[in-house]
Amino acid sequence: MTPTLLRTFQALALSALGMLLTGCSKAPAASPAVAQKAVAGITVKTAVAQEGPMPRYLRLTGEITAAQNAAVAADTTGKVMETPVERGSVVKAGDVLVQLDSRTAALNLAEAEANVVQAKSKLDLAESEVKRNTPLLQMKAVSETDFARIKADRDGAAANLAAMQARRDMTKKTLDDSTIRAPFDGTVAERFVATGEYVMADSKVARVIDLQHLRLLVNVSEPSVGLIRVGQTVEFSVSPYPGEVFTGIVKFIGAAVRAESRDLQVEAEVINTDGRLRPGLFAEARLALPDQTATTIPASAVRADGANQKVWVVQSGQLNERLVEVGETEKDRIEIRRGVQKGESVVLAPGPDAADGVPVTVAPQS
Repeated sequence: MTPTLLRTFQALALSALGMLLTGCSKAPAASPAVAQKAVAGITVKTAVAQEGPMPRYLRLTGEITAAQNAAVAADTTGKVMETPVERGSVVKAGDVLVQLDSRTAALNLAEAEANVVQAKSKLDLAESEVKRNTPLLQMKAVSETDFARIKADRDGAAANLAAMQARRDMTKKTLDDSTIRAPFDGTVAERFVATGEYVMADSKVARVIDLQHLRLLVNVSEPSVGLIRVGQTVEFSVSPYPGEVFTGIVKFIGAAVRAESRDLQVEAEVINTDGRLRPGLFAEARLALPDQTATTIPASAVRADGANQKVWVVQSGQLNERLVEVGETEKDRIEIRRGVQKGESVVLAPGPDAADGVPVTVAPQS
């Protein structure tokens, strides 16, 4: 091999070796262990927080009571003969609750009426004697002493008749009392006696409650006493009927604040036409006060998360999660007392994809 060819061969070898070394020195492209996933945006509908009038209420607790609740007493003595009513019976004023043995009272009344007739006859005779002797007195045919005796007999007969009539009326009352009647329209809550029992004048025989006319008794704290007026409407709810609102009208306001509890008792009249409400029910009530201006948003924008209330505000194309303090609700709007300002856009009906920092696209208003 000539020197020229040898040098050419060496140059080619060195070039090939350099290319080989250069290829080996390049590191392979690194594959990421976890590919970063881009956050996907969501499309939302929004509404603007506005200021407007919102109702204000005085929150109260109370109890349903009956306007008329009577433990009917016998007011006489006697043996129970009949008990035509049972617990739950609906009665009208005058309906028979309990019938006592009235035979003795009836006989006594018959005797008393006979005594009245006899006394009236004696009075009539005495009156005729006075009339007959009056002209004789003028003619001096009868002495003044005898005429005074005749008049005294007439006055005594009149007094005796009055006594007999009073005794007859008392006997008649005893006979009437043997039939114990309902004092007003209502429902029998309890019957305390049974046939064959003997009752005294103060014995309770039945309890009658008027379920058509009830009262809501609430206690108003001293600072709120000035807000109460006769004629105001009170709304209230009871646990047996969740979601239902009943109403009453303030009729009676206590005369003085109670010293031990520093509150005032107020009663509202409740018309219980369908009879569903019952005395003794606990009630959560509210008394309407003048409206006040407040920040409001659609109620659908608020999502409950346990004890917390949340909304999502759109800011710079992203969601901003807010904890809010809510107030009163009026129709489909809810008051926001803290957490959202007037003019901010809140997401309506936020779904499970709503989260802090998620990019959003606001759908056009329909």
